Amino acid sequence: MRICSSRAHGFSLIEILFALAIIGLALGAAAGVFRNGLIGHATASDLDTALALAEGRIAEAGGAQSLRPGETRGEFGRFRWRLSVARYDDREAPPPTLRLFRIEAQIEWSDGPRQRQFDVATLRLAHEAQ
Repeated sequence: MRICSSRAHGFSLIEILFALAIIGLALGAAAGVFRNGLIGHATASDLDTALALAEGRIAEAGGAQSLRPGETRGEFGRFRWRLSVARYDDREAPPPTLRLFRIEAQIEWSDGPRQRQFDVATLRLAHEAQ
């Protein structure tokens, strides 16, 4: 004749609740990591768009005609841009037919509640528009 043990085999309710709490914390931490990764990707994408827009505006400045000091503004989707062209005073002046210009592009956009800004500037030797 066999005698059965009174001890039950398996997990107690407290052990199961403790395991579920650990799994919940691990999933919460993993979700936070993925969220931060997505935010970082969106920010990098916005900066890439701003850089491409700034480089395009600078490349177009004086491309078809001579440069003229001044400022232009516009919008590209949710990005606002400003391009300024100014004479650059150089102590060692270039030949009289050419002049050195400073071209600056400024890009602004909203990233949720935050306002972001990106500036790019360069110097270009060109004929001055009359």
